[in-house]
Amino acid sequence: MSSSCIEEVSVPDDNWYRIANELLSRAGIAITGSAPADIR
Repeated sequence: MSSSCIEEVSVPDDNWYRIANELLSRAGIAITGSAPADIR
């Protein structure tokens, strides 16, 4: 597996992902987080 694939999965270069992540983080919800309310 190439490193570019790993980087792409860990930090997507997508404006919609960043917007959703910012809005959810304000509510205390993390994408791929470990808390029960987090999105996996």
